[in-house]
This record gives sequence, C-alpha cells and structure tokens, in this order.
Amino acid sequence: MQKNKLPSGKKLLVYIAGIVLGSLVLVGGWYGYVYASTPAHIRNPTYQHYHFRTQIAVDGKTVDFSEDKFQEESNANASTCSAEVGSVPIDFHDKIDQLTHVHWSGMTGGEFLKDYGWNYIGGGDEVLGQRYDDGLKPTPVNIYGRLLPKVSDNANFYVYTGNKDSYQQKNWDDFLNQDIETFFGKKSNIGHSQEVSFNISNWLFPKASAHGGVVDEHASSKSEEELTRINNLVGNVVIFAQEDQPSKKQIKERFNNLVPLHESTCGD
Repeated sequence: MQKNKLPSGKKLLVYIAGIVLGSLVLVGGWYGYVYASTPAHIRNPTYQHYHFRTQIAVDGKTVDFSEDKFQEESNANASTCSAEVGSVPIDFHDKIDQLTHVHWSGMTGGEFLKDYGWNYIGGGDEVLGQRYDDGLKPTPVNIYGRLLPKVSDNANFYVYTGNKDSYQQKNWDDFLNQDIETFFGKKSNIGHSQEVSFNISNWLFPKASAHGGVVDEHASSKSEEELTRINNLVGNVVIFAQEDQPSKKQIKERFNNLVPLHESTCGD
C-alpha cells in the first residue's frame, strides 16, 4: 500500500522550520554560554573606585606602569571622579607608576593581570567577558592590551603584600581568584552599589588623588595612614615571576620603593 506523502511545498516548509528552530537553539545556547561564562560583576558592573599599588618583577626586571602604553588617556577617563560606571574596570593614568585604579566592584587579581595580557584564569585571551547592562545585546569588555612581558616556562609566581615596615607572602591562586578587596582584607571606603551621583563617602572622605588634577610633588605633612584613607588605598602587592623564590633583600627593595601618595583631589 502506498504511504501518504507530504506535498513538496509542505516538505519545504517543514525543512525551513527545522532550520530556523535549530538555529534558534544554537543561538540560544551560545547566548546562554556567553552569559553564564561571564562573572556577574562584569555582566552588570557597578561603580567602585579604590586603589592598590602594584609592582611586577619578571626575572629581576620591574614593569613600569608609568610608561605610555599602560596609561589611559585622561579624556577617556573624564568620569573617574563621578559615581558613573566607567567604560573600563581597571586602569593607570596621570603618568604615575604602580597606582592601580579599580572602577568596578568585584574585580579579581586574575582579571587585572588578564587585562594587561597575562591570562591565568581562562576564557578568551582578548576579552574579560561581556556586559549586559545596556540591553540584551552583549558588549565585549576587551582587555586593555597584551602589555606585560613574556614569562619563561620555568618561572614561578611569588606574591607578597605589605609595606616598608612589614610584608607577608600570599597565595598565588588567591590573588588570581579572589575579589581584590577580599585578597587584601580591606574594604573600599566607597559603597558597592551607588545608583545616584551623590555619594556620601565623598562627603565623609576626601576624594582620591591622581585623577587629572595637578599633583603636588612636595612632601605631604599628612601621615601615611591619612594619605592611605584619602587615596582609598586597599593595599600594596608585589609579584615576582622567576624560577626561584626571591630573597628577603629583593622583597624589601620592592616595598621600600612604593610610589608616594599625594593629597591632590579630583578637580583641584
């Protein structure tokens, strides 16, 4: 007995419908994967602004973050002193070495390093993830650039926090994966979810230094503790990338070489 067959026109419609449905499944799967693989603090960034001083030494040679290639142009950083969420999560500017500016809440040390070319946390080498705070269409958060020097295959990573008076070795994986504030064990003076331009911490605490204003190079009369608060500094980190553990002399030299903190404020 002859089986019933679909007319050729209906076959074509079924075929097209199958292609469309399959495409939707693929697109939905890709969208879901990209969304899920991006950390929440990058998918929907919230305003933050604190600092930490960073030194990276690769086989004895220290990275100079005051070089032009690391420096964000001041006009691209015009909203630095407002409570608006900026276009970049982390940057350096005003030709100052070491002073790392964090503009989004929740950023990790691994994301900071990846932003400048060292990807030890996985994902695409060219992006930190996708933003979803401007509609459904994702916007890539591109890394700043592949600027950090090449690390030899036999190098290990040694991480220290502290200051000129004392320091301690920390876990490399903790630096890569923890929120930077958690890693240092110190919270920013600024709250984590400003939705309006007025920020009570700007009234309670002087705004942070080195944001396009004139930096006073003269020695400050304020204590290091006061300058740390003024600059909303959460800590200092030194990273050595080399085969053998650094000597106490090497470590001490780095913490004796911290860039000074200034009193100048946004717009002053």
